[in-house]
This record gives sequence, structure tokens and C-alpha cells, in this order.
Amino acid sequence: MRRVRISVAVIAALVALSLAAPAVAQASAVSNQGLIRTGATDVLPGQSVGDIIVVGHDLTIGGTADHVLVVNGNVDLLPSARVDTVIDLGGEVRTLPGATVHKLLHATLGNPFWSGAIVAGLGALLMWMGMLAAGIVLTAILTVIAAALRESIEVPLAELEKSARRAGLSGVFVTLAVLALSGLLAATLVGIPVAVVCLALYAVGAIVGLSVVSVWLGRMIAGRDRVRDVWKAALAGVSFIVAFSSIPIIGQILFLVLWLAGVGVTAEWLWRWRHRRKASGART
Repeated sequence: MRRVRISVAVIAALVALSLAAPAVAQASAVSNQGLIRTGATDVLPGQSVGDIIVVGHDLTIGGTADHVLVVNGNVDLLPSARVDTVIDLGGEVRTLPGATVHKLLHATLGNPFWSGAIVAGLGALLMWMGMLAAGIVLTAILTVIAAALRESIEVPLAELEKSARRAGLSGVFVTLAVLALSGLLAATLVGIPVAVVCLALYAVGAIVGLSVVSVWLGRMIAGRDRVRDVWKAALAGVSFIVAFSSIPIIGQILFLVLWLAGVGVTAEWLWRWRHRRKASGART
């Protein structure tokens, strides 16, 4: 847990350093022999460095520095020290009289407040990055599927336009049936692979149906005349889905409703296709 907190602190501090104000005027000769140090480091009086990061060890500054980050170590500022920004995470900052520091941030990782804030910040960042990545992938997948089905997608679109409510109810019934069947199959060791296959087929059908829903939404939002191409309508629709799905609670409910509608569209599509195939077979 301590390593995780230290890694989070490093990420947060690097962001803070990138946003920091311009550095203090440097001396004529700047010596910066490495940005990251993993041992005890001294900046001697008269020496000038740029940005420096020290991890797991102490840093003593007697000269001039721009941005300083120390993780799990102490910072000692001598009277001749001139530093623009000092960020210390997990240690102590000891400033002797005469030292000049323009900006100072000191956080003790053992403090419950800072520990909770860092962990919560990392969780929020990872969640946001995950939602962003999922949105990009979903946009690409649904747009490609809609473009691939452009010749036959008008049939389920027509059914969806007639009654979106019926498609949603069909999706609810199909979802409950698949979950019940998968639960029964998973009760036995032999049935577990079959349950996995059922859930995988359900997910594929839902994604295909969601691409149809995306085209339907895209045409509703942008207008049928403006987005005659199927892939453009799908792109507009899935963009709407991804944007509103990021809203807490309401967005997840909206995505669930559209997901169920997609399941219902696919189920009705397959049912009608099977019915037409049987009818054509009977005539022959």
C-alpha cells in the first residue's frame, strides 16, 4: 500500500511541477546532471540546477534550484538556498534562516487526510481514463458494425422506429431469460462453458443491436436528411450515448435502457429472419 501511495504521489507531483510558474532566474552556469536521483543528493552553495527529483532519499540544497520534488525523503534548505518550488511527499522540510523558497508543498503520506485524498484522486483519475478508453472503443466498434451492416440495417431500424418501447421490453425478457439460463447452467461443472458461451453470444447480439440503436439516435438528433450515410448516423448516435453515459447515475440508467433496446432489436431481427427462412423453405 505504501508503494502505491508513493507512486500516486509521484504522478500528482509531476503534474504540479508541469503547471508551476516559470523558474527563478538561474545562475550563468546551470549544472543538471540528471532529473531523477535515487540516492542522497546535495546541491552545494554556488551550484545551480534546474529541475530535480529525489526518490527515497534526502536532498540538501545550498545553491539555486528551479523545481524540486522529493518523495519519501527530507529536504534541507541551507541559508544560501534559492528555490522556486519545493514539493516534499512523505518527509520533512527543514528551512534554515536566510533560505528563500517561493512555493512550498509538504504532504505527509502517513496523514489520513492526504492518504485518502491521494487514493481518491487516483481512483477518480483511473475511472475517468477507463471511461474515456471504453468510450473510444465503443464508438469505433459500433460505427464499424453499422457500416458493415448498412445493406441490411434498415430492416431492424424500421422495427425500432415503429415501437422503441416494444424493443426495450423484448430486451428485458431476453436478458432475464439469458441470465436465468446461464445461472442454471453454471450450477453444474459441465454447464459452465455453455453458460459462458451463452453470455458471450448475448453480449455480441447486444452490441450489434446497440449499433442499430446508435443509427436510430443519430438520425433523430441530426436529422435523416443530414446523415444519410449509415456510419455517420451511427457516429452521431454513439457520440450521444458516450457523452450522456458519463453523467453519474442518470447516464448509467440511460445506457442500460439503450442496451436493453439493442438486445430487443437483435432478438426481433433474428426472430423475423428465422420466420422468413422457414416460410421460404415451406414454399419450396
